[in-house]
Amino acid sequence: MSRAKSKISLLFVFLVMFGLCSGCVGIDKGLLNIIADASGVKDETSISAVSEDTEQDEEQDTEQENTGANETGPEISNKTRIINLIQDLESSSQETRLAAAAELGDIGVPAADALIEKLGDEGSEPGNVNSYILLALLETGDERAADVLIQSLGEGEELSGQNEAEEYEGREISEEMLQAVETKDAAMKEYIADSLDDEYGTEAETLVQALNAEEQNADVYITIALSGYGDPGTEDETETETEKLIRALKSENGYTRTAAVMALGELEERTAVDLLLQKLTQDYPLIRTGAALSLGMIGDERASETLLKEMKSSGDEYIRSSAAIALGKIGTERAVPFLTGRLRDGKADVRSSAALALGMIGDETAVEPLIEVLESGKAADGRVKSVLNANPEVRKSAVLALGEIGSKDATGALIDVLVDEEESQEVRKIAAESLGKIGDPWTVETLAGVLNEEEAHTSVTGGVISALGDIEDRKAAETLIEQLDDEKFESPVRDALAGMGETAVEPLIECLSGGDEALKTEATLLLIEIGDERAVEPLIKAFR
Repeated sequence: MSRAKSKISLLFVFLVMFGLCSGCVGIDKGLLNIIADASGVKDETSISAVSEDTEQDEEQDTEQENTGANETGPEISNKTRIINLIQDLESSSQETRLAAAAELGDIGVPAADALIEKLGDEGSEPGNVNSYILLALLETGDERAADVLIQSLGEGEELSGQNEAEEYEGREISEEMLQAVETKDAAMKEYIADSLDDEYGTEAETLVQALNAEEQNADVYITIALSGYGDPGTEDETETETEKLIRALKSENGYTRTAAVMALGELEERTAVDLLLQKLTQDYPLIRTGAALSLGMIGDERASETLLKEMKSSGDEYIRSSAAIALGKIGTERAVPFLTGRLRDGKADVRSSAALALGMIGDETAVEPLIEVLESGKAADGRVKSVLNANPEVRKSAVLALGEIGSKDATGALIDVLVDEEESQEVRKIAAESLGKIGDPWTVETLAGVLNEEEAHTSVTGGVISALGDIEDRKAAETLIEQLDDEKFESPVRDALAGMGETAVEPLIECLSGGDEALKTEATLLLIEIGDERAVEPLIKAFR
């Protein structure tokens, strides 16, 4: 601001303080001239500028007054309240979300307008948040809720059980089984890494780190394998990366060959199968173990016969174990009788790998031998028939395999494991999950009994809840609903009921009219999440 304007502004403030402008809507130019004379300012431009600024301020004040003329204070406050409550529906706190839904319901139609608009927004939150928006809309009792609910349920994704299966070489393998196999592979790579470290020391440091890495990276193996490839300036530019890796398999350096073997496996390079089979039978044990691992990753049936021979006759436990896992990944059915024979191997790790392989193949002829593993490893009269079969890893693998095969013939043996408090908690948990995969309704009562044990370990009850969610049976759904008010279980129970899909719909609908408001709210959210149109009319009736 100029010095002239500053003088005028200060004098103007002075006049206002003494009431000379009191009650004036504006200030005319004559008065500005008086102020200018008093301040010694004669510049017309400065006077005009102050006059224009004053007029603009008056226009803005008038506009602000007119803007609020059509909205009363309470209306503005109510809109703000609705906006804030809708934001609360996105809170991470269940208590906050439910309180916001109830309060929006009390507001009624104005809240319903905002909720419907929120659902229609392209940027609106999916899934869980929309469930709370729909709950709040139902709470308002707005007549449009039925149509909105039908439309929203129609847009929902179909839900399935808790234990999702994944495609693996054309077969469905559970996530739990794949994780167990990945753990085996990681243990094999750790063995290879430790052996390389002992043999080569710092020279193989980068490869040791790559083998122990949580995330396996083919590029790292490729770089190591090709780092000493050829002499500078003599590389064949027409040679492909795979051809270079195949040449690296012939290196005199053991860790270079190991890196090449691992790289070809990570790349799932089928053209390298024959050469990897040579490494499996003709190199030293460290690289033979790596070759078995890589052949399993590639998954080519051509490798089955040689892998079978190595599993049956190799004197190295790591080769036998990695060959067994490779056969399971490939899915070689003719390997089943030989794998069941390896359930009696002298090394616990090989027995465990053989059990996992049998589970991946899924042949029911393996059920009896796997049950025998569980029974012979269980203490009777203070004695264990087979110490190796008492090993927790062996038992865990056998239980996983029985669940993967899915035969009801295994139900009794798995129940025995589940209710045996002397079993490890992890094995009991997996036994429960395996019962869920088999899906026999006869097991619901036993599962419910374990769930109600006061001292049951949380990992075991977690497995039981997951199992009940996988069993397509009304009684299983009712058992889970009974646990909705238990703070220990509420989150996994909700997930299990939502995953049951249509099996849980009728029992949840019955909860809408039972008089328990908290249960009604939980059932409403679950029915919205499941998205079955049978729930629309009961939901509207419950909130009318």
